Amino acid sequence: MAFLNTTHISKIRLFGKRRFLMLTTLTILLLALTACGTKPSETTEDQSRDVVCVTGQASYQMIPQTVMATGGLVADQSVMISTRMMGWIRKIHVVENQAVQKGDPLISIDDSDLLAKKSQAEAGIIEATAVLTNAERMAARFENLYEEKSVSRQQLDDVVTGRDRAAAGVAMAQAGLREVQVHLSYLDIVAPVDGVIARKFIDEGNMANPGMPLLSLESTDRMKVVAHLGEKDISLVKTGDVVQVNVTSLPNANFTATLDRVIQSANPGSRTYDIETYIDNPDGRLKSGMFARVTVPVGTRQAILVPTEAIFKRGQLTGVWVVESDSTVRLRWIRSGYELGGQTEVLSGLTGAEIVVLSSDAPLTEGDKAVR
Repeated sequence: MAFLNTTHISKIRLFGKRRFLMLTTLTILLLALTACGTKPSETTEDQSRDVVCVTGQASYQMIPQTVMATGGLVADQSVMISTRMMGWIRKIHVVENQAVQKGDPLISIDDSDLLAKKSQAEAGIIEATAVLTNAERMAARFENLYEEKSVSRQQLDDVVTGRDRAAAGVAMAQAGLREVQVHLSYLDIVAPVDGVIARKFIDEGNMANPGMPLLSLESTDRMKVVAHLGEKDISLVKTGDVVQVNVTSLPNANFTATLDRVIQSANPGSRTYDIETYIDNPDGRLKSGMFARVTVPVGTRQAILVPTEAIFKRGQLTGVWVVESDSTVRLRWIRSGYELGGQTEVLSGLTGAEIVVLSSDAPLTEGDKAVR
């Protein structure tokens, strides 16, 4: 029998220890891999939920094809206030942005000269009336004398002519007074229509001349929209077409209106054509000169539409939740277009056959099941 020496025994013991360490390490690795393999499965089961959803259908529909015309607002009625008389501005009764009613005083021009002329005209009437009274008495006496054969026919005719001339003098004096009164009416300028004082071009103490602009008065209960349409589209629109007007500087300033005029002559500089419509302005927030966009229908086209409540925003992105055939919901990013009567156009991202989520009882995540 051979005996192992001490060196051989030490090698056997060292090999056994190494084998034990290797087996222990492999056991630990297997346990770790088993744990890692089961954890994702458990997590997926925890994240997948049944969520009660209200759904709708994406669809292909024919929608109006539109073009955009840009323009601005002007007052429905704009009046430039001026005078026919020369004189110093004695009093301005209004300020800019003040609302006035028809007949309200606006400007008073100095009337000293005309008042003097009025006094002269009134005195002339008194004088002419006295002359006429005397001429009428003279004519009456001569008519009696002529009947008594005391005066000739020629003498009677001369007296009657004097009476008629006196009557004409009275009429002329009265006409002169009326003329002065008309001129006086031009000195006290009143509002010709209801409206708002848009601009003031003169101050008190300045000299007003005939035809010189003094005030600008605008009637703003209704505003006119004047927009400019390109020459390739003008033949596609007509009076009576329904358009959408958006005043971009104001919140919620969207209006539906009917085209009132389509101008068939191009603007020489821009080669565009004017289209006009009117929108009501009961609260007065619309002002002359505000920028406006007018959406004009020029035909129809096919588009993918989804109910607007299916659209949601995440930062700059727009998306919808799509319900797949197995009821799983998936997030689909889209590019949206116009909103039309509760539906939104989808320019890209959908085929038109999808079922989309309109609302849900809980926030959705990828992989949730839609319960309908």
